[in-house]
Amino acid sequence: MAAATVAAQLAMRNGTSLELICASGRRAPALGESEFPPQPIPVGELTASSLQAEVDRLRALGVSVTGHLDPSVPDFAIARRAEGDDVELVVLGAVGRSRLERLILGSVSERVAMQSTKPVLVVRDEAPWRAWAADERPLRVLVAFDVGPSAAAALTWASDFARAGNMQLTVCWVVHPGLENRRFGAEGEGGGVELLPKTRAGLWYELQRLAGVHGALPTMELHLEPNIGRVDAALVQLARTQGHDLIVVGSNQRRGFDRLWKGSVSRGVLHDAPMSVVVVPARAPLDTAA
Repeated sequence: MAAATVAAQLAMRNGTSLELICASGRRAPALGESEFPPQPIPVGELTASSLQAEVDRLRALGVSVTGHLDPSVPDFAIARRAEGDDVELVVLGAVGRSRLERLILGSVSERVAMQSTKPVLVVRDEAPWRAWAADERPLRVLVAFDVGPSAAAALTWASDFARAGNMQLTVCWVVHPGLENRRFGAEGEGGGVELLPKTRAGLWYELQRLAGVHGALPTMELHLEPNIGRVDAALVQLARTQGHDLIVVGSNQRRGFDRLWKGSVSRGVLHDAPMSVVVVPARAPLDTAA
C-alpha cells in the first residue's frame, strides 16, 4: 500500500496517470538463476475486489488510476508491462521471498530491476515521500556516480526527477584510493588508502565536468568518497549517515553467474539499503575524454 501511495503522489506531481498491476502467479521452487516458466493462478473474486478497493482509494487522492489483474508471476508481469512506451517508472514495495530464497533466486524487486527496461523505484519508507508531497521538507536523494556505462543514465534520470521540485541531490563517486592514485600517476605516503592531492584534483575535475554534461542542477552537491571496500556498502553507509531518503543507482542488468562473479552495486544496494532505491537501466557509457 505504501508503494501505491508513493506512486500516486508522483503521478499527481508530474500530471501523469497510474496503473496498478495485481499479479497472482507463483514461481516454481528450484535452485539456480534460470528463468522458470510462470505458473498462472486463477484470480479470485477477493483479489479482484481488493484491487478495486485500492484503485478507489487512490482515485480519492485525485490521481487517474486503472487496475489490471494478471495471472503471471509478479516479476514477469511487471517487466512485460514496463516494455510499453507509455510507462516511465515502475514502483514496487520492498516485499518478496525469505532471506534464503532472496540469496538464491533474488527478490521480486531485484528480478524486476534486472529485467525492466524502465527505471524501478523500490519503496521502503513512505514517511519521507509523504512529507515531500506535502511540501513539508525536501526529498534527500543520493545518486551513485562512476564513469561506467550505468552512471549517465542514473544521473540524467535523477536530474529530471529533481525537476518535480523540492529535492536535494547529492552525487557521490565512491573511489578506490590506490587504484585512482595509480591512474593519475600520483605517488606518496598513504597512497594505498588515501587520495593524494594530484589524484583528488583530477577526480574533482572529472566529477564536475561529467556531472555538468549529464544533468547538473544549481542545488546539486558533489561528493568524493574514498573507500577500499565494497562500493554498495559505502553508498548505503553514506546514505545512512547523511540522512538520505532515496538512493539512485544505475545497473548493467547482469544476470546469473555473470552477476555473481562480477558483482553488482545495484543488487547490493537493493539488498542492504533501509531507504528507498531507484535502479536505472544503463544506456551509453560516459565520455571520459578531457
